[in-house]
Amino acid sequence: MLEYIWLDDESPILKQIPVEYTSAAILFSPFIQMPEGWEKGKRKNEYEHIYPNDQEVREKGKAVTWKEIMSSCGFQTHAELALALKTSIFALRDEYAREDLAELLHVNLKGNLFYPSEDHISNFHIPGMVKVLRYNGSNRFYYSEPIVENSGFLDTTEANLRTVLDEAAAEIILTDEKMDFVFMSVYDSFMNVFLAKDENIHDMVQRMGWEAMFCDETTYMNWYR
Repeated sequence: MLEYIWLDDESPILKQIPVEYTSAAILFSPFIQMPEGWEKGKRKNEYEHIYPNDQEVREKGKAVTWKEIMSSCGFQTHAELALALKTSIFALRDEYAREDLAELLHVNLKGNLFYPSEDHISNFHIPGMVKVLRYNGSNRFYYSEPIVENSGFLDTTEANLRTVLDEAAAEIILTDEKMDFVFMSVYDSFMNVFLAKDENIHDMVQRMGWEAMFCDETTYMNWYR
């Protein structure tokens, strides 16, 4: 089975993936809107860091698109928002960091609105992932975590995907039995990589309602710089 692909910034994404995969997309993990008063009810003191856990996101959270956040912050491109996010978690070297964008993002995240899932695949993507992984008749999916050397097959259900993703380390790869579709988390980011053997990845992403950037021959992992 396919193991995790360590993508670097030195060459385009499409040059680094197995040749049988003809298309790739970067999926943007949605921001998380919790109900009014949720943060206040959780907070024990003013210095406590509050962030919803996976179960809370699934039960009470609402997905907020990058485009909505871009509009509220006055950002013109997804790249500006990506730079703001990565700067805010100290994931960029000083010469690439954009403290001005990070500050704009910070002041506009109010009212129980939280960052997307960092390092992990978003809970909001799970229902669509089940449909994709079953699309070509596969009933099981394969997962692999390279850091902890954990891998295996499970029936393709939302419950099983939730369990695997809840317990996953930062890097994980998921694929259907036929390996037609691949999902990979990306460390120190709020994005995931989606690969397909079918060139109609645009249609698949649109049907799932995902916000994404489609890769061409010039798209690098550091596309936002």
